[in-house]
Amino acid sequence: MYLKSYAGLTNLRFDSDFKAFENIMLFYLNATRRLKAAGKKVVAKTPLSPVEVIYAGAALAYDMATHENLQSMLNERTNLQHQAVEAGMSPELSPWNLVMLGAALNGHNALSVDMYSSACGGFDDQLTKAFQVMAQAGGLPLRFWEVPGYDPQSQTWALAYLEKELVQLFEWMKLYTGHKTTEANLHTAIHLGNLLRSDMIELNTYLALPKPPIAGLEYYLIQMSLGDYAQDPEGLHRLFLELLHELRLRTEQGQSIPGVSASPVRVYLMGDETQELSLFNAIENYGGLLVGCDFRLPLYYDLIDEKAKPLSALARWIWHMPNNLPTLLRVNTELDSIRKQKPDAVIISSVVGSRRLPGAERLVRDSIRQELGLPVLSIETSLPHENAEKVDYQIRAFLETIR
Repeated sequence: MYLKSYAGLTNLRFDSDFKAFENIMLFYLNATRRLKAAGKKVVAKTPLSPVEVIYAGAALAYDMATHENLQSMLNERTNLQHQAVEAGMSPELSPWNLVMLGAALNGHNALSVDMYSSACGGFDDQLTKAFQVMAQAGGLPLRFWEVPGYDPQSQTWALAYLEKELVQLFEWMKLYTGHKTTEANLHTAIHLGNLLRSDMIELNTYLALPKPPIAGLEYYLIQMSLGDYAQDPEGLHRLFLELLHELRLRTEQGQSIPGVSASPVRVYLMGDETQELSLFNAIENYGGLLVGCDFRLPLYYDLIDEKAKPLSALARWIWHMPNNLPTLLRVNTELDSIRKQKPDAVIISSVVGSRRLPGAERLVRDSIRQELGLPVLSIETSLPHENAEKVDYQIRAFLETIR
């Protein structure tokens, strides 16, 4: 199946000449055959929960929230949220979680799951509760592992605690996979993850160029694949290399992105991932261009030290993940990332029912204005098409005031 065959994409503008993008997306979406051939246990995880712990244990990671919502968006399965509510879930939950629950509780999930596991701490509480519901409904094993909140004064204790949590997680996985997590396996998983992190870091350098060679919608969808490495980190890395090669050629040839102004307003998007894919086209329709977003930044904010002992290096990297930092430090870290992309404006995305950003949104908005001197627009979205007209108007008015 080609991307253009999906009903949910028919009214969106894509770069039809961008072959590497389509190859990555189809590789990510068509995982069922590869999983059956691998014959490994599938561990459902949350989007920002580190992947290496699963691959080191000879299992396959499945970013369930992202996969089920993408399948819902692409195939326009608009009833999944309502099915979750009918099953007893609160309609106040984020639509991302409701769609995932609707798929799992009614047997519509794209992949068969063997067990559930996720990090807890500076992660999404709604997702952890949703995992409890799905594991109980399916009678499947569930394991949460705790990440202590970042506090430099507690470093020795926190890292020792986290290492013990990881060791216990590996022992738990062994009970269901029959495979022991060795230091060599963990080092290999870290190395493969670092290859993809390096790919994303390089990809962001292309968006920071005066004339980026990739449009916002394509970039947004590509970064989603980091949630589980498409169940094949080596295969995904090969496709990323093709992507980077194509971007290098586009840059050398000065190739333009379809629908983008000759002198666009450079926009950085942050906050909650959105299901309103039309907003990326809207940014370009009204004279803007996406030059970065922070949605999966915690997964590639830095490389894991491959020279240190694998367990210690992984624990230290997890403890420093931006989403595990105190609010003020997290905001300052975000400002550094925004600066690298050289934007002219910032859009803060919130999702109805999400509790991840609202408490800090004002601090983020004020910090961007004071520290970077950039105009900021706040938007809120829900399911696809529900907020399209409002968001389109907001983006148009915002960019017109800048241009």
